Amino acid sequence: MNIIKSDILSEIDFIEHGFFDRRGGESTGEFSSLNVGLGRGDDDQKVLRNRAHVAEHFGIQLANMIMLKQVHGDTVHVISKDNASKYEFKTVKQSMANEGDAIVTQQSGILIGVGTADCAPILLCDPSAKYIGVIHAGWRGAVGTVIEKTMQQMKDLGCKNIVAAIGPCMQKRYFEVKSEVLELVDKKYISPFGGKMFFDMQLLVLEKLMKNGAKAVSKLNVDTMGNDNYFSYRRQAGKAGVQFSGIMMKGSEHD
Repeated sequence: MNIIKSDILSEIDFIEHGFFDRRGGESTGEFSSLNVGLGRGDDDQKVLRNRAHVAEHFGIQLANMIMLKQVHGDTVHVISKDNASKYEFKTVKQSMANEGDAIVTQQSGILIGVGTADCAPILLCDPSAKYIGVIHAGWRGAVGTVIEKTMQQMKDLGCKNIVAAIGPCMQKRYFEVKSEVLELVDKKYISPFGGKMFFDMQLLVLEKLMKNGAKAVSKLNVDTMGNDNYFSYRRQAGKAGVQFSGIMMKGSEHD
């Protein structure tokens, strides 16, 4: 497995985090090989073994690796000691029943994460309040309100010093968009070239994080579309797995 880390999050000693690429798993074909996405056409058992490999890297069991069924919406799930058992992985059906695109928690020993294949994975932490969060932001999420709602949820929980890291995603040079996106996005994020229009989703995500209270934001500038080591929904014409990005507070389960 190949994992990239954010400098800004690596400075926080009570968390573990990582942005994984597609290498090091058991899936084959277009899903080769570390696909962590259920319901995308891959064999469920291979996906679960891939997730188990990721969980093992963080020193936990698969049950404590929490991912939602992502729907490009703005629902934020807050995992607490009281409701944690609802999110622990038990079955594929149960796991797919938890829909949403962001998670916030203060519970240690729980790995929260997102799967992406061109969309932007965002990892969050408040080192003072000791909360962590994850956001899945594709273009719909970026122009929508998932970032705003997640940041507000963390602030409502007492977070005042949130830092964030934006992981591998499609960069502007490949992100050609049509009228569906152009009608929704501020023109400052659109660049014309060769008669086509290109969207700087990463810049929009960064500015939204800062506007909504992040004290610092890092971006990895790793392009998924132009790098075969990453799944890319656009490059693979919709037949792609998803790579994992996640964050966890150190300590025993549900401390």
